[in-house]
Amino acid sequence: MNSSLIIDVGMHTGRDTEFYLQKGFDVVAIEANPELVKHAQSHFRDALSNKKLILYDIAIADYEGEIDFYVNKQHDDWGTISKEFALRNERFGTNNALIHVKCTTFQNILKQHEIPYYLKIDIEGADIMCLKTLGDFNEKPKYLSIEAGLNSFEETFTELSLLWNLGYKEFKIVNQALNSRVRCPNPPLEGVFVDFHFDGTCSGPFGEEAPGKWMSVEQTFLKYRRLLAEQKYFGADGKLYRTLFHRIYEVLKREQVGWYDFHAKLANS
Repeated sequence: MNSSLIIDVGMHTGRDTEFYLQKGFDVVAIEANPELVKHAQSHFRDALSNKKLILYDIAIADYEGEIDFYVNKQHDDWGTISKEFALRNERFGTNNALIHVKCTTFQNILKQHEIPYYLKIDIEGADIMCLKTLGDFNEKPKYLSIEAGLNSFEETFTELSLLWNLGYKEFKIVNQALNSRVRCPNPPLEGVFVDFHFDGTCSGPFGEEAPGKWMSVEQTFLKYRRLLAEQKYFGADGKLYRTLFHRIYEVLKREQVGWYDFHAKLANS
């Protein structure tokens, strides 16, 4: 494992990559949306030149070649290779443009680099594919994060079971809607101190700096089952979303219903 390396799967606008670079880490970033790649090539010109950043303009799939990619016209972070995800996004009132991009397997990416210290996975509809790939390697990242599914408890069970079988035994559930409130600790727990201001396009701090306390898998299951129930009624696709009941709920709970990441820590690390 390379303790100085982070792999950012789903770079988007590069806010997370920028944070990791400022923290002093080397970064391998992966992004399929050509327009976002162009932005990154300009914004990170120096980091690319001195090899602190390696950028792959490619989609992650289960084969190597070309693949359909749905670019969401309203939310550029909703780009996906999954037709199911694209149709879901259209139900939210958005539109997709279908393009063709190059693709490769996550295994091919990992074979070209050392196993990272931290792995961020956020590629709509293909996160599980990356998790399964880790099973082909003896070493694992010390920390990783993955977007938590919001559709069913079965989806949650699949994600957490995969993480458990890979050797991850401690977990945090991080509400991404609260990113703007998060600040990095000083003295730092990961890398160097950075007074970074997070927003809705960031995954936020990682490892020991990720907000919240580490929980067992049993505690994580129980907490997320409750969050899924809240999503059913008050989430973006919920039955009571944007109703009076939704406003009352948020006042009483004092925490916005959002989307969530699972952060996981490798056992005995």
